[in-house]
Amino acid sequence: MKTACAERGGRTTAAIFLFFLFSFFGWVLEKLWFYFAYGANADRGFLTLPFCTVYGSALLLIRALLGEPFLREQSYPRNLLRFLCYAALAALIASAAELATGLLFEHAFGVRLWSYRDCPHNLFGYVCLPASVGWGFLIPVALQAVWFPLERRLALANGVWLRAANGVLACALVFDFFFTAFA
Repeated sequence: MKTACAERGGRTTAAIFLFFLFSFFGWVLEKLWFYFAYGANADRGFLTLPFCTVYGSALLLIRALLGEPFLREQSYPRNLLRFLCYAALAALIASAAELATGLLFEHAFGVRLWSYRDCPHNLFGYVCLPASVGWGFLIPVALQAVWFPLERRLALANGVWLRAANGVLACALVFDFFFTAFA
């Protein structure tokens, strides 16, 4: 039987792995969106590796700050209210992460990774209301349906391979960032 500390450590290790997994899923989503919207296979993101870390970072932050979107012990009206509040907060957090990332990369590296300038109700072209509302409703569903079930299963698995995978992925990501940013 795992101790509370070991279980917490297993969940943390699992959450870090899920950061990488959802950063990869974000990259895939970006590639698919760009292909179907514009008919082009464009390089998406800043890194050479297939990661859009703004996705993984935002989800990890939302997971840490807000917890699970739905609680089993709460009934229908309370869970609906919780979902709506969660969606609003998730949209704000994801939009703040997107805005901060966009500003950082444009001002620090002279790279504009995306533009919402043609979208209604945009802020500096980095975030826009339609995308923020969409993320607000997609994030709780993705966390409830995919992130938390995977996190629970990964936390119960042998943590050695997961810690090793996290270490390799973190080293690769750091190397890729410095290679891309300063090469």
